[in-house]
Amino acid sequence: MGPGARAFFGVCGYLSDTVSTLDDRSGLKSALVTLVSPVVEDHDAELVDVELRGSPNNQTVRILVHRDSGIMLNDCEAISRELGDLFDVEDPVPGRYRLEVTSPGLDRPLTTDRDLERAHSKRLKVVLSSGGTRFGKLTGWNAENIAIETDTGPEEIARDHIARATVEVEL
Repeated sequence: MGPGARAFFGVCGYLSDTVSTLDDRSGLKSALVTLVSPVVEDHDAELVDVELRGSPNNQTVRILVHRDSGIMLNDCEAISRELGDLFDVEDPVPGRYRLEVTSPGLDRPLTTDRDLERAHSKRLKVVLSSGGTRFGKLTGWNAENIAIETDTGPEEIARDHIARATVEVEL
């Protein structure tokens, strides 16, 4: 493929040669969130996160989307195609990139109040920044803390002390 050539990889992937002035990953992520949110919302889905992986000139741009009724493969495909067209016009990512649109899955980290709302009353695994781990049912949260009911009683955990919190899959 020559410069500017585009190739569709798989159902939710897209490869592109592009040039952009956005070199800072946090700035790029912020710009991508702003760019892709309306497209995701047009598909009655919620943008969960934008992940940037790989080297700056060969990145994977992973768009994580959610819908309470579930995200199907055809949803990922439609969003990916629309974003691919938008990225061709807006050219937001420097260098080569692969675009992936996917559901975050059952073990995704809980980072936002919306994530916590969906996880309310579910059993969580909370890994602390200090290295400890807590398990318990999510009973509440605010801007500073989450509250869980553990086997030994209620516990409040400062959100800034949480390295990762996920819903424990119950089989």
